[in-house]
Amino acid sequence: MRRKIVLIFLSNIFWMTLGLSQGNSVATDHYNKAAEYFNSKNFGLAIASYSAFLELEPDNVKAYYNRGTASLNLQQNDAAIKDFRKVISLDPAHAKGHLSLGYTLLSAGNHEEAIGFLTKAAELDPTLSKAFVQRGTAYMKTNKYNEAIADFTRAITMGEQSYALFLNRAICKNKMEDFMGALADYTAAGNLKPDQGVTSGEKAKIYLKQNKWHEAISEISTAMRYNAGDADLYYYRGYAKIMLEDVAGALTDLNICLQIKPDHKAALKNKAVTTYKMGKYEEAAMDYTNLMKTDGRNAELYVNRGICYLETKKYDKALVDFSEAISQKKDFAEAYFNRANTYTKLLDFGKACMDIKECVKLGYDPARAHVNNLCN
Repeated sequence: MRRKIVLIFLSNIFWMTLGLSQGNSVATDHYNKAAEYFNSKNFGLAIASYSAFLELEPDNVKAYYNRGTASLNLQQNDAAIKDFRKVISLDPAHAKGHLSLGYTLLSAGNHEEAIGFLTKAAELDPTLSKAFVQRGTAYMKTNKYNEAIADFTRAITMGEQSYALFLNRAICKNKMEDFMGALADYTAAGNLKPDQGVTSGEKAKIYLKQNKWHEAISEISTAMRYNAGDADLYYYRGYAKIMLEDVAGALTDLNICLQIKPDHKAALKNKAVTTYKMGKYEEAAMDYTNLMKTDGRNAELYVNRGICYLETKKYDKALVDFSEAISQKKDFAEAYFNRANTYTKLLDFGKACMDIKECVKLGYDPARAHVNNLCN
């Protein structure tokens, strides 16, 4: 369940009318056409008309601003940035110009530069709540979570109320391990917008961190109503059930997870542990075999599968697995210990003695009690 960072888009497009002298009727005509196209959201034609106007009036701040906004609507960030830079070069006190430039830079991934222009926008007009929203987003993108929280909180106190705003503040609080604050913000975000279970999934992650298994299961179950095909949700609910010792319930969820995503490594591992605990040793051995397909150079997996073979009296297979574990990890005491146990089942006490002595050399205390019995 991966965490989401939401970029908050400007909700208000700033468009300004223009007053021209009566002497330039051609320029006025271009501008009026541009305004008409802009209002009908025909941004391509609006840009063309503003461009024609600016050829006649090359220093008009409002036209550059409006053309930049039209470019921004078409996601033409480079053109928008160029126009917004022109705005603030012509009018350094243009607060909304700084805001729009900062936002566009943020959208383009230039987070540090965006912070500078958004800061200037807030200085020029402290009532621009969007400046704090966007700067908070830029701080979040640069992992400055305390600064982001301060800006998001400032925007909220100024009357901004949006799903993305609360969601982003929740993400930052979670990063700072303010789990109670994060839970409150996730709840606020979910109340503002049906979010396909996103906030429930994020709340579940916090409860899992806090070992609040029942709460985690409840939130995950809510998230599943919107995302029934999300393998991770079934994995995490299965994990919570393991911690509550609901082994059968855990196995059901882990099996569904693996039906959706057969190579889900964590689910394979926990399913193997779960089937072993249930005494389903043959199934557990198969689970470890499947897990090896994704992690074949893991000595512990061979030991675990070897133990399953030992429990089902498949001693030859057990020996192969314990020996493979030792070949991968020469000081793996548990592998020597279990191989010694397997040799005793085959009545090969000489080899069992050699392995149990190796265990003692490696400092494996459970082996000491067996040295005399095996080696005399």
